[in-house]
Amino acid sequence: MKKISAKSINLDVLLDGLYEESFKGLNEISIKGISLDSREIYENFLFFALKGEKLDGNDFIDEAFSRGASAVLTDSKHLKDSKILYLPDLKESLGIISSRFYNNPSQNLETFCVTGTNGKTSCVELISQIAKLINLQCGYISTIGISLDGKNITKPSSLTTPNPINLQRSFFEMVHKDSKQVAFEASSHGLEQARIAGTSIDTAILTSFSHDHLDYHKNFESYKNAKKKLFTELKPKNVILNIDNILGKEIYKELIQNKESCSVFTVSNSEESDFYYSFSRKKDRKLNVALNTPNKEIHFSLNTISRPLASNVICAIASFITRGFNLDKVYPLLKDLDFPEGRMELIPLSKKNNCFVDYAHTPEALKSSLIELKDAFKKTNIWCIFGCGGDRDKDKRPLMGEVAGELSDFLIITNDNPRTESEMDIINGIRQGLRNNLKVKIIPNREKAISFCLREIEQNNEKNILLIAGKGHESYQDISGRKLPFSDHEEVKKFLESM
Repeated sequence: MKKISAKSINLDVLLDGLYEESFKGLNEISIKGISLDSREIYENFLFFALKGEKLDGNDFIDEAFSRGASAVLTDSKHLKDSKILYLPDLKESLGIISSRFYNNPSQNLETFCVTGTNGKTSCVELISQIAKLINLQCGYISTIGISLDGKNITKPSSLTTPNPINLQRSFFEMVHKDSKQVAFEASSHGLEQARIAGTSIDTAILTSFSHDHLDYHKNFESYKNAKKKLFTELKPKNVILNIDNILGKEIYKELIQNKESCSVFTVSNSEESDFYYSFSRKKDRKLNVALNTPNKEIHFSLNTISRPLASNVICAIASFITRGFNLDKVYPLLKDLDFPEGRMELIPLSKKNNCFVDYAHTPEALKSSLIELKDAFKKTNIWCIFGCGGDRDKDKRPLMGEVAGELSDFLIITNDNPRTESEMDIINGIRQGLRNNLKVKIIPNREKAISFCLREIEQNNEKNILLIAGKGHESYQDISGRKLPFSDHEEVKKFLESM
């Protein structure tokens, strides 16, 4: 595929209003490319020298110049050079500069920006699918991958929210692919690090909120404030809030009290909300949905047993309705929506046994998934395999142990990307939340944990459901700094083929 490049632009245009010091010749420096990585610098590129968590870009300025950089923007005021410009707010300005370099691409797209502890990926990919049903091309950027046209994933995602340069480049490529819309995820890290600055946001969506990422944000209040930035600082034109959580209620109250200029709509299972929904189960345990919109009541079916996934569909629907789209022809087609890989993904094991692979890696998500299984499959044994990631939020480990211990009949605690941390330290953190150890087995090797469970279920004469939680779509295990090939789905498939 031919790579699309932006046209060169003078440095004074990129820095208009951002750089106040006198610097002669900005209008004479033509920029043909921009990068945060000195290894990606070519002739007449602009290099951003930013201090990161692990590396300091300022240490690579000489390399950037040796590769042809025509100028460097730095966050270090101690550097003196005729071609090195100090911007004290460089991290916050990076998105604006990147957007300008790529000709402000988000202004040529209708943008849907989704945040939430859980449900971001599902909502983003569902928005793209619904757009396709009304004959619009909607690219998306999700945890799983990036699609420039809403049809084909062109590249995997390394971050839930890409760095500002990659984000704006993706928007730019979507415009050149004739996409009319884009749906993308905003992680709390991405919002805190200003990765979305410079992006015009038409609709901002909150899917959910609960405990996560306290290793980075340090406390619950900081985590909430990071999520709020999307709605209070980035000035979306339209806001969709799931208010079945404390943050949704808080944001709604703040936006209304401050009389923000955006339109605000609420989604909830409460009759007081703008989009009020209720669910019932069909004979095959999947869901019928009754949705009251501001205009009328609609009914449709979904190909999932998960009510949290269904609420993400409703957030997606609300984002279209509130932007003036008519979805009357779409509702009968929603039964064929595809949910993202590894989101309560069903793998039949036999006539009486089933397995679900799910990305649930927070206490609330794990609790929701187990509750859905117990509700959909009554008088059935619930088996659960899960672990917690290493070098991440330790506070959630006992909470997840408590949830899994209470809601599953048989529990196997295993690895989930231990990274550089001791696997037994992680497992012991999970065990602190257990109230009943009689039904718990510890098998650190995830492959062995899955095969053990599947053998036990095969030999069990009762009905059984297995939930393999935590990794979902991931195709690797991160162990001691190495990403080793591994897929929960493939492990189940391999077992079934060996029978």
